[in-house]
Parts: sequence; C-alpha cells; structure tokens
Amino acid sequence: MEDQHYNGDIWNREAFALLKKFGWSRIGDYDMDIKGEDGKKMGIDTIVKFDTPLKAKPQLAVLEAKRYETKSFNKIFLQDWIERLDKKLLKLRNSAPFVEKFPDVDNCTISDVGIIAIWFSDIDNYKIFRPKFDEALVQVSVSTRTRRAGVNRIYVLDNTRFMRLFALQNAIETIKDRENGEFNFLYSPRYISGLPLVRQKTLTIENIFSDIIFAEFKCGGEMISYIFYFGQLDLNSFRFLRNAYSKTSLWDKCIKIVLYVYDADDEFRKIENDIKTNIFDGFNVSIMKMARNNNIPDFLLNLTENEQ
Repeated sequence: MEDQHYNGDIWNREAFALLKKFGWSRIGDYDMDIKGEDGKKMGIDTIVKFDTPLKAKPQLAVLEAKRYETKSFNKIFLQDWIERLDKKLLKLRNSAPFVEKFPDVDNCTISDVGIIAIWFSDIDNYKIFRPKFDEALVQVSVSTRTRRAGVNRIYVLDNTRFMRLFALQNAIETIKDRENGEFNFLYSPRYISGLPLVRQKTLTIENIFSDIIFAEFKCGGEMISYIFYFGQLDLNSFRFLRNAYSKTSLWDKCIKIVLYVYDADDEFRKIENDIKTNIFDGFNVSIMKMARNNNIPDFLLNLTENEQ
C-alpha cells in the first residue's frame, strides 16, 4: 500500500505536468489537506484550473490521481473514488477556509468538476483489460440528489485518453519546433451554443474527450489549419469530420489543412487518397500520422522542478 501511495503521488505530478502542456494551471501544492464547509479536513491530490469558452471564468477542478496494476483493480474502487470525489466537490463549493487559503479560486467557477486520472502500469495487460474497465464505467451509479443540492461533472481518464494526449502533445511540439508562430485551439460556435468562434491556447476537458480537435497555426502571414483526429478510420467518419470542419472559420480553400490521424493502420492507406481527393476535394490537404504511445513519455518521467 505504501508503494501504491508513492507511485500515485508520482503519477499525480506527471498527470498534471501533461495537462500543464495544454494550458492548465495548478492552485496550491500537491497532496493537500483542505477544510470543507463543515470545517473538516479532506485530502486533495491537486486543484487545477483552465480557461474554457463555456464559462466566463476559468474552470476550477479537483484532480485525483490513481496508479494501479490491472490485476489489482476492482469496479468497487471506481464507484468509491467517484462518490468520494463528488462529496469533496460539494464540501469545497461553499468552503470559506478553501477560499481563504487560496484566494485565486474566488476568480474561478464553483467546484463542480472532478477528474479521476488512472494509469494502469502493467501496460502489456491493458489492451485485454480495457473491456473490463469500460464495463465498470457503465455500471457506475450516479447520485440522484436534487439539482438544488448541486450537480457535479466527474471525468475519468485512463490510459486510452492519456495515450491520445501523449500523441497530441508530441504532434503540437513538432509543429512548434518546425517554425516560430502562434498555435491556438479552435472552439467552433456549433459546439458552444451559438457563441462566436473562440481561439485559445488551452485544451478543455470536453475536448480531451472529443475525437476531433481543431487548431490553427499562424506563422508570418500564413495560416495553417490543423485537425487532430482520433476517431474511426472509415470514409463515413471522415465525411462527418469534413462536415464538422465546415462549421469553423477555416472553411476556406485558400487555407492549407494538415490532418493528423491517430493510430492509423495499414488499412487506412487504402482510403488515404480518397480523403484527400474526394472528401476534401479542392482543399490543399496533407495527412500526418500520430503514433500510439503505450508508455509514459520520457519528458514526464524526468520532470524538473519547474515542469511539475
């Protein structure tokens, strides 16, 4: 149990360091005791915040990190983690000691978002284990308390989501290393209730769970459109992608498109040309690949004090 706690603490720092690459910030330290509205102390792994076009203020979230082997996991653990995190969020919501200790939270949303970040360390067994984990997620029972009592959103990230983030971060670093310029994620009006398109450097929690991420890169007088795609690799899915892209301000045949595709196999090569010439007919499209990385990247394993 002591080793599990130690490894969990390391993963807590690694998980946040990755999110920091996407514009997230930490409030306070790691592994803190914080008083809730009832005056009792609670153990909190990490308090984070990030900008979002969905809110007028930065979104506040509680990040809880878990590191397990697949053979040690039980669906009862997941239910317990979610219930405990839900209670912590409610107790922080109206906690004067919390705001007193961290005045910055007063400039954020209420504490209505929780994130459980799980890394299954025996990666060779993860692929076989994943259906069991999906089943555990489906079987989680959600609180039925009244809306007046407070509704929280709790997201569960495991290896699958983190492997996508590893690939996305690597692709963005490659783009930035190639030329100096300004990189921004795009949030289309279609997905933010009719509001104007938003450009920001932060990747939101909602986009972490999206199969399609839009971005742009300005270099000198040139604009390049980037699409990061994590979905199914069939023509119908890419037609849906094209339709989603048409709702952005980059729907312009004069703008070059770079389409990054995640975990493409040999079968994808058979439709690659159709994507360029038929689905994106008339556009200047190049296709790049994002490889699946089953391991925690070296840069997270060798964090400096400033990167944590």
